[in-house]
Amino acid sequence: MSNQENCLTLINVFPVDPEKQQQLIAILTEAAEQTMQLQPGFLSAQIYRGLSGTYVANYVRWRSREDFDRMWQQPEAQKHVGKVHTVARGNPQLYELCNTVMGVSREPVDDKSVPQPHPALSAEHDILISKPWEQCFQLCSALDRWPDFMPAVRTARILRESYGDQEIELTAEFGNQILTWRSRREILQDQKTIRFWSLTPRHPIKSLSGQWFFEPTADGTTRVRVAHTFELHDPLQETVVRAGISRNMIGDLKGMKNYMEKINEFSR
Repeated sequence: MSNQENCLTLINVFPVDPEKQQQLIAILTEAAEQTMQLQPGFLSAQIYRGLSGTYVANYVRWRSREDFDRMWQQPEAQKHVGKVHTVARGNPQLYELCNTVMGVSREPVDDKSVPQPHPALSAEHDILISKPWEQCFQLCSALDRWPDFMPAVRTARILRESYGDQEIELTAEFGNQILTWRSRREILQDQKTIRFWSLTPRHPIKSLSGQWFFEPTADGTTRVRVAHTFELHDPLQETVVRAGISRNMIGDLKGMKNYMEKINEFSR
């Protein structure tokens, strides 16, 4: 057994008439995709169909009790609860994970007969900027300034914001295309970090997330480091995707450095 991350889990089991089971699954899925996914602290949701046809279980993970309570106060969340109650009423309870016990295989497995998941990939880029980390962090946090120093970015705007958690929309060059996508950002100044997750990844990217790190050095400069983690639908596209990420990040980091050094020159 091993201790797991400290998060909050809502488990709600709904008795439901068999003819309404699929309707309830659709309502819970809609709530997760349209509302819960956009709330600060939301981690994941899983919806289970009872094999008997008379139950549905909803399993939702939150970063903390505070995030769950904040979500519960949102009008959008209460709207979905009301919609669920037109079909079924469950028994919602909050849980914290204590331990997990994993199975141990005792028989050889023919790897060729078992579909293998595509592994998560990573990429990292960094640059040194001769400015305090607070100023680097402030520039990166200011989304409306991104087109000023990030060459690939055409437009950048905040769609909604709550307690340092943002849903944003970007239009930028990627490879030989101009794409628009939505992402979530967490602005964590006390940790010198900005986290991000793509909400609308484009094929061949299955999922993409990462972090900006602002690391002060002994001589007063700042190492700005960006780490990406991504999964692909098609592993044969890895070279193309890596090239696109690398081209954009090198341009973004050099653009940030040049932009801040130019500010230094004008202020003398």
